[in-house]
Amino acid sequence: MRLSGPFSPGMATTDTTDVRTSRDRKVEVAVLETNPSGHRLHYVKYLVDAVGPESSVVLTSARATGSEEYAVHMSSAADITVALPEVDNPRAALAAAVSKSLALGARTLIVPDGDRYLIPLCRLLLRHPRLSLEIRLLLMRTTTISGPERPRPATLVKPLLAQLVRKSSQARIMFLTDAFGVVSTRPGYRGIPAVRDPVVPDTETARDRPAWLPRSKPGSPLVGVFGVITPRKNLPLLVEALDLCPSAVLVVGGALEMGMREYVDTDEGVRRHVASGRMVIVDRLLSADEFSAGLAKVDLVAVLYDNDAPSGILAEACMRHTPVLVPAGGWLARVAQSTGVGATTPLTAEGVAQAIQRVTRDRQRYVDATRVHAPRLNIVDFVEHLLGR
Repeated sequence: MRLSGPFSPGMATTDTTDVRTSRDRKVEVAVLETNPSGHRLHYVKYLVDAVGPESSVVLTSARATGSEEYAVHMSSAADITVALPEVDNPRAALAAAVSKSLALGARTLIVPDGDRYLIPLCRLLLRHPRLSLEIRLLLMRTTTISGPERPRPATLVKPLLAQLVRKSSQARIMFLTDAFGVVSTRPGYRGIPAVRDPVVPDTETARDRPAWLPRSKPGSPLVGVFGVITPRKNLPLLVEALDLCPSAVLVVGGALEMGMREYVDTDEGVRRHVASGRMVIVDRLLSADEFSAGLAKVDLVAVLYDNDAPSGILAEACMRHTPVLVPAGGWLARVAQSTGVGATTPLTAEGVAQAIQRVTRDRQRYVDATRVHAPRLNIVDFVEHLLGR
């Protein structure tokens, strides 16, 4: 079963050129985020809520304000949102954000998705060494030479750029670590502090099961994949594993990227599993309640990322006491093994199928570990680091 639906942007601001504000409003913190995908607008919301709308401004793009994610997460911030006029590249976006921040009298510009702004920021700091604005940059991707990803030139250059920013008195640079704080340092990023991935504590209120979500049956585990469905989530591998794990049912909840949508529309294995009721695809942004219910009511969440980075989905699953399955040998494996909240697997169909069966047999042990570690998860570390508190 594949479900999707139309989107209406509702209150999303698409052409805001200035902040609607009273004359005596004093902006202290500006937040730059032009990309609405993934967790990015969640990060913006946490910061704006902590500062307060009376003292903050969101600097973004028309693409972001016209997105479904903005309508869901940020529509209440329309009055403090500025859609920057020139954001077609990181250099232009940063220049426009700095100019607007200075015009509004902000003391701090925060860039949560800071990786793409490293080079523009280095150039800016060289040209304006006495800028009357502190820029705080968060690196979300700290790929290392020894990691599972194929090394690229940026793998070598990025740590050097990060160190240049670190030495500036006008900037602070941090890197995003896992929500548990298992990884506190990254090779090549010496002296750069870690910021824990933020997770809002779950209230554990009664959740209505979405109509599209199958019910778990004894011996027939529900395996979930949630969030934005990108190639990095290795969905084809899970589809192959279904053939080797005939009792499992796969639930895919989240908007499919274009390449993944083409895959599910044309793959024979997907077509066969959907027709037999062993695969459900919900191709759209899930509401907060659907997302929470999905994580809570499946038996296992697959987080089979092929890159070496933290995962918000892993922590969200832990918050709802659901075990995870992650690739062996990388960052996520360190988290799963040190906390016990999930199992690891080689990225092969056979390995994934065997791991699903292994977790199913011993699921309570993993659930018990999630109950121990879930209370550690929050947004406090993230907010305090980026706001400098």
